[in-house]
Amino acid sequence: MSPPHMHDEELMRFEVLCAGEAMVMLTDVDPTGPPLSSTLSVHVGGAEANVARHLSAQGVATAWMSRVGDDPFGQRVMTVLEADGVDTSIVAVDRAAPTGIYYKERAAGGGARSHYYRSGSAASRLSAEDARTVQLGPGLIVHTSGVLAAVSDTTAEFVDALFVEADRFGATISFDVNFRRQLWGDRDAAGALLALAQRADIVLVGRDEAEALWGVPSVDDIIGLLSEPTIVVVKDGDVSAVEVDRRADEPRVTTVKPAPVDVVELVGAGDAFAGGYLAGLLRGEDAPSRLNRGHRAAAWTIGGVDDVRPGHRPKPFARQESTK
Repeated sequence: MSPPHMHDEELMRFEVLCAGEAMVMLTDVDPTGPPLSSTLSVHVGGAEANVARHLSAQGVATAWMSRVGDDPFGQRVMTVLEADGVDTSIVAVDRAAPTGIYYKERAAGGGARSHYYRSGSAASRLSAEDARTVQLGPGLIVHTSGVLAAVSDTTAEFVDALFVEADRFGATISFDVNFRRQLWGDRDAAGALLALAQRADIVLVGRDEAEALWGVPSVDDIIGLLSEPTIVVVKDGDVSAVEVDRRADEPRVTTVKPAPVDVVELVGAGDAFAGGYLAGLLRGEDAPSRLNRGHRAAAWTIGGVDDVRPGHRPKPFARQESTK
């Protein structure tokens, strides 16, 4: 079952379309005991869905495109996203495949390991045909990530077709590299993700994942490698975020350091940053402000165990920045 068609006039209601898989996440309420020894809490996670929720929380009209199973997990995903104000009208309910789930094994010291049960999921059946059902338009940001490209062969075809459609209709492509080694297996992640990044208008990438993928250890090397995107943002954890903006004749580089925060868990920080950053970009904020908005969203998220921490409208804090 393909997602329902959303025509040009309908998409004009939105500023961002996020496409990707969302799953139900289960985790122990008490992380101090053995796994599955306590009551489980139920959450919703998934890179692009997380970004959609953060964008909507910051007042950005956002739609999410995906597939979910015709099951209680799929209903939970839809309920959570809709409660956060994300439009789900082009999400297909697949009666032949389940919604993906994962169990987050938490450690008392704040670490976590995720166990995924997504093989054959409804979202893994997204295809190029699905991408062609949506008529995109200028002014719309289309956001996806390397996670979706890695889920299955057909989701890789979906991402490729989505990029083609975005180019055809003049939409802006936002791509978070989001390298997940266990999803790629022995496939060529480095080549595939670099090719997608070079086709995007806006690219977000972690310094550590760029080094792991492409062997480029420094921010300058990463920016040099990613020569095609108009905007590149390199995230370096608690060190800094660096943006290069090539929209003017001379590229403009801005660095903003995050304020210190108490970390409960790091999962979801990158998605929160992407949502905050894109919200600032859409609102016409300057580079330091939009990078700081990303830092604030990430800081709020890592203070809890949910991929999108409840109440995700973080309070501002002072920024430390440099622009050249």
